Amino acid sequence: MQAFQPLRRNIRVLVADSTPISSQLLSEAIGRYSEIEVLGYSSDPAEISAITTRLSPDVLLISAQLGEGPERGLTVLEQLRTERPNIKAVVLLNAQRPDLIVRAFRSGASGVFCRSTLDMLCKCITAVSQGQIWANSEELGYVLAALAEPPQAQKLESRILSLLSKREREVVEYLVQGFTNREIADTLSISQHTVKNYLFNIFEKVGMSNRVELVFNLLSNGASSSVKNGNTPRSRQHLDQSLVQENAHSAAKVSSASASSVRSSTVNVSTPSGFARTG
Repeated sequence: MQAFQPLRRNIRVLVADSTPISSQLLSEAIGRYSEIEVLGYSSDPAEISAITTRLSPDVLLISAQLGEGPERGLTVLEQLRTERPNIKAVVLLNAQRPDLIVRAFRSGASGVFCRSTLDMLCKCITAVSQGQIWANSEELGYVLAALAEPPQAQKLESRILSLLSKREREVVEYLVQGFTNREIADTLSISQHTVKNYLFNIFEKVGMSNRVELVFNLLSNGASSSVKNGNTPRSRQHLDQSLVQENAHSAAKVSSASASSVRSSTVNVSTPSGFARTG
């Protein structure tokens, strides 16, 4: 009786590069590799989220920069992680910036890739699809250094608000009061989709990943006293409970990603390709 080897399943990839043209070109290039099946491509945040939800790719290949937003891809990834905690993602970087590498992993990336050869990119995708962490020793060093830094209190309120438009400040004010996206939309007579777009822009401008981080920093710096037009904040106990629950969920995800990064630093960092592997 002849034994048959099980067929190897292709790695299903969604490509999200910085522009529509680059997304198409990159998807065509990696699609030539027999082990990769490209499910689609896009550079639009809403489309990326919709396709990811509908098709559940094995690996999301996403650029840190989407359109004019230099870090918007990381914001998209962070929001996708709240809905799909097990998503595996590779973040494409145009430069090996330490702050960008650290934020990529904090946003939930399983690997970072500074653009080089297609062969190396496909190896990266394969490794991440198998549950490994893809980063070279220098990139791991940036992550470990960030983990070792003590948290520093920052007075952010005036800087944050100065970066925002009038409408964006209104959205932030309602966030601080504990409003949901739907309630903000109803109050401002806009759609929930528009509220989400405002939040994308706000996170991008202030360099934060999610609403929990934004609200926490604003409340820590007295933002509740700057709510305009005599609006009374909702029950502080209700808001605190909501933030504690969301922050605990986010902290658990960051701790998990950080632990994976630390483990990866001890395995095969001296391989010929210079990349770490974890099983």
